[in-house]
Amino acid sequence: MDSVDKIIWVLPVLAVLDAVSTFYVNSLGYSIADYERGFFASLFIQAGLIFAYAYAVIYVLIIFGISYVLWYIKNRKLKTTDTLDKAIFLVLIGVTCFIYVRLTVAFITNFFLPNILERGIDLFSLDVVVTLASLFTLVYYMWYDVVAWVRSNGTRKQQ
Repeated sequence: MDSVDKIIWVLPVLAVLDAVSTFYVNSLGYSIADYERGFFASLFIQAGLIFAYAYAVIYVLIIFGISYVLWYIKNRKLKTTDTLDKAIFLVLIGVTCFIYVRLTVAFITNFFLPNILERGIDLFSLDVVVTLASLFTLVYYMWYDVVAWVRSNGTRKQQ
């Protein structure tokens, strides 16, 4: 399992952390509608808070499904010898990074929301800082494996 696979399989864990931190913020009395940063939150907020637990389960299952599809495409369908597959691989990396960054921003914002509001920190500025830090971390962590996969000419053993 390379670093790309590890990042793909961290996504469901981040989704659980996002859901738990959302319930944490709600338990402190903050409105989910005002501060929620998750992917599908606005759809479920419109349905009402009664569906919040169903939302959390559906949300985690969707992210798990996306992770499985990304992993399946990367490990079972793409070949290192085909140029089109290399382009698809780079798109897959972009999708994985985008989801990772959005989940990280949602979790951190939710978890630290009381402190953020108490100190008057601008949420947009915090989003930018966390996004840049997450992207830097991802590039640093995955760079070697991504470059090795793209430069490979078919001699690399597929998992």
